[in-house]
Amino acid sequence: MVKVKQYGREKIILLCGVFLVMTGLGMTLPVLPFYIEKLLSAEGVSSKTVSLHVGLITAAFPLTQFLFSSYLGSLSDKAGRRPLILGGIAGFSISIFIFSIGGSIALLYISRLMAGFFTAGFVTASGAYIADKTSKVKRGKNMALLSSVAGLGAVAGPLLGNVFSKVSMQFNLPFGQATLDKFSAPFVISAALTLVVFVLYIFFLKESLIAKEKITWQVLAKAKLPLFPKWSLFNRTFILLLTFSFISQLALFMFEGTFALHSQRLFSFGPRQMSIVFIVCGSLMALLQLGPIAWLIEKNGEKVLLPFGFLLLGIGIFMLTTTPQMELILIYVSFISIGMAILSPSLSSLITKSSGKDFGASLGILSSVNSLGQVVGVVLGGIIMIWSDHLAYWIVTIMLMAAAYSLLPKKSLLINKSINVTK
Repeated sequence: MVKVKQYGREKIILLCGVFLVMTGLGMTLPVLPFYIEKLLSAEGVSSKTVSLHVGLITAAFPLTQFLFSSYLGSLSDKAGRRPLILGGIAGFSISIFIFSIGGSIALLYISRLMAGFFTAGFVTASGAYIADKTSKVKRGKNMALLSSVAGLGAVAGPLLGNVFSKVSMQFNLPFGQATLDKFSAPFVISAALTLVVFVLYIFFLKESLIAKEKITWQVLAKAKLPLFPKWSLFNRTFILLLTFSFISQLALFMFEGTFALHSQRLFSFGPRQMSIVFIVCGSLMALLQLGPIAWLIEKNGEKVLLPFGFLLLGIGIFMLTTTPQMELILIYVSFISIGMAILSPSLSSLITKSSGKDFGASLGILSSVNSLGQVVGVVLGGIIMIWSDHLAYWIVTIMLMAAAYSLLPKKSLLINKSINVTK
């Protein structure tokens, strides 16, 4: 197990913020369709467009991350991690509060776009902060911890959102009456908690990088724009790692984006069964990264584990097409969880090891590529399911098996001395 004493006060506080941000994001999922339906009804718009707005508002988040993660990561290399972390969590808190007050569909779009932008800066700078503080030998283990905390937040979000959605309170304020209902309460609470962490960051989170320049308009203008990332990073190994990460995210989000419809059509599953599947998937992934996977990465190294990650992910996704039995489905989803628990921290760690000291830029590019993979996975899976319920799963399985084969010791595309794991 990862021992808390190995991590200083700053890392613990940082991880608390990561957990709360991911929790706040997860809270939106259970209530989003109902919230949109309520607002559309109030605006006199047909409820038939609910699914369209749900899709667009959901996609707005990864799309914004795709556009800005690289830029914000490069900015953190120039100006330091702390300004991006502070600005990111403060901006996220404001965005989630805007989501809570709602009032119109337009505000939900604004909130989601803001959340994508500020989370891109916060998550990228947080990963770079962890990389700054750890040696190459320990980095994979630390990245596993970061991924685990983020995963636990993503799982806790829907659960806590469901609990807080039962809150119904009214307050008499000098300027009027304020109401907390099932649509606003979870997000007001989330915004308040992230603001508390923001205050803790101000007093206790020290900079991990000696900033080359203070943030000014000139520095912002000179920072690499998303369309023009730091090209010197793009060596053969870096490109291969990005490709493997893109494939893994495409596969995961194709599964997450289509399995509800897939299982409803073929197995007549409902919301209860879907909740169980996704809670098991997210919880197992997070817990494995917190303990066994972190230990395996430290003991064997990231490159040794990568083919097993792709193999398990491919087997799990393929086997989901073979059975309607809930017990077997949970076993196959466990394969997916183990595979992603291996791949996510391993690829993040290797990306930083192949990029010198430009951790912010490299993790920003990785975040952009992952966001692109997530969008492509959801959209492509939905399109393919128009013609076939299984075809998307089969195509992704072939991609994952090819990735696993290319990473076998005698075939590995990543045999490269530039990735030194001994220092």
